[in-house]
Amino acid sequence: MQTLHQRRRETFLRLKDFAATHPDIPATTVWPHLVTELDTVISDLGSHIADEAAHDGAASQGTDLRSSAREALRESMERIARTARALNEGHPGFNAQFRMPVGNNDEDLIGAALGMANAASPADVKARFLSHAMPADFIADLEGDIAEFQTKITKQFGSVGDRKSSRVLINQKVEYGMSIKRQMDSVVRNHYHDRPEVLAEWETASHVERGARRKKAPVEVPEKEESPRKGEPK
Repeated sequence: MQTLHQRRRETFLRLKDFAATHPDIPATTVWPHLVTELDTVISDLGSHIADEAAHDGAASQGTDLRSSAREALRESMERIARTARALNEGHPGFNAQFRMPVGNNDEDLIGAALGMANAASPADVKARFLSHAMPADFIADLEGDIAEFQTKITKQFGSVGDRKSSRVLINQKVEYGMSIKRQMDSVVRNHYHDRPEVLAEWETASHVERGARRKKAPVEVPEKEESPRKGEPK
């Protein structure tokens, strides 16, 4: 889908074409400077839009990788929690420190995972888990899943931050480009005040297309029930 920024960049390209096909505006005016600045805006804006798209892709990929790492961590934790519930049968209260967190908060998940790793570390506690066929390195595996999940969170945040930075740069360039457009408009209208056909070209070139507005769904008005006539059963 075409974004507003892309549509404005296309407007700037049309302004550049207009300048190229109408070289008769005097060089003594501000026009040459505006055209040069417009070229810079077009070039920079193209780079920033490309960067934003790349960062957007990285952020989306980061979300997927974060989700996968979350699931891996939850699986390790659920295995420990399930085993702790079994051990609780012979050791009442054993599973108190090995419960899964309520909700989907990632910080709570990491906190609970760290708590499980710490609680399972004493030799006698670990031995009980091993007696129920847990792998000898289950604590190290859990700690590895925690570290991997934290890494994926950090990378995703970085990609989102890069995307936001690109968007800020895009907004700045678009605003500057629109300022140039307004200045160019003044020069064109003054120079070609007696040439309506050129002004019509300028109107077309300088027009910024707007996105299609969504139509509101019609509101259905419920039909009123007729009141029973006097003497009729309700």
